[in-house]
Amino acid sequence: MAKKKTRIYENPIPVKNGKKEMTDSMYEKLGDMRLMLMTTMAEMGISAEEYDSFLKSDIDREKIKKTMLDMSDYPFDDDFEEYEFEDEDEDSRSSLTLRPINDKVVPMADADKKSLRIKVQMKDVSKPPMWRELVIPADFNFSQLHYAIQAATGLMNCHLWQFQRRAYQPDLQIGIPVKDEYGYGLEEWTHDADKTPVTAFLAKKGDKLEYVYDFGDDWIFTVSVLEVMERDGEVAELKKWKCNMQPIEDCGGVYEYCRLRDIAENISKIDKQTKKEVVAFYGFDNFDMFAAWLDEANIDPEYISERLADIPDEFEDID
Repeated sequence: MAKKKTRIYENPIPVKNGKKEMTDSMYEKLGDMRLMLMTTMAEMGISAEEYDSFLKSDIDREKIKKTMLDMSDYPFDDDFEEYEFEDEDEDSRSSLTLRPINDKVVPMADADKKSLRIKVQMKDVSKPPMWRELVIPADFNFSQLHYAIQAATGLMNCHLWQFQRRAYQPDLQIGIPVKDEYGYGLEEWTHDADKTPVTAFLAKKGDKLEYVYDFGDDWIFTVSVLEVMERDGEVAELKKWKCNMQPIEDCGGVYEYCRLRDIAENISKIDKQTKKEVVAFYGFDNFDMFAAWLDEANIDPEYISERLADIPDEFEDID
């Protein structure tokens, strides 16, 4: 049994005439909370009309507030002076994974008879943009979509990844949950990619998510549904693309990708001094080796087709 500890808060809330008084710091924190709440409402697209309708509704707000307090980690009580905390075992805490927020999803009813035409476009890249158009079976799960994007963009499945409504916003995180303290996977997640069908979130024209790969280099792609089609084969296919150069693993992300693309497009015009600087910066023995490395980043539709035809049903652990 873990021991309980008693902790005394140094600055309890002052009480006057039996009622708690608001201090200046509390008013400041309350203002911060109001600002955060209003920002959250704006980000979620809640309009002034919707909020006004909520205020005029007969929703039991006191009940909702009580539920929120019950969910809070902060032990509110009447004293605000003395609280008891139960220590958790350090080892058991470190190996826990986050429980999904919602594991009940509704896929397209006839997904096994449909295909999705999707566009995968790299964010923050223009002139030209970099995108790949694919047709995938509509009954793919998100792990299979991950593999399709990896194949189409030339990436090699070396890093963590997730699908979200917007990159790094935690309301939706579809990925592979970590299995143990030293395993591969997300420590925070809402949906298991192996168990979540693509059409739970990408089911009609115009539906979009963002795919984040490698949380260091931060490759971010917008995944958009262009069309829901009758079934067009049982494997994913690359249909069109814009920009021949693929992203390069561990090159530094979008900024370095754009720099390397500019070098590749003007490689015949680079002077000797610039060649020396480029070779030194990227760690090659000579410029020919660097040029060959860049050439390998050009799109290879045949190799992409081979990878797309070999997508597993579930995510396979990285060794």
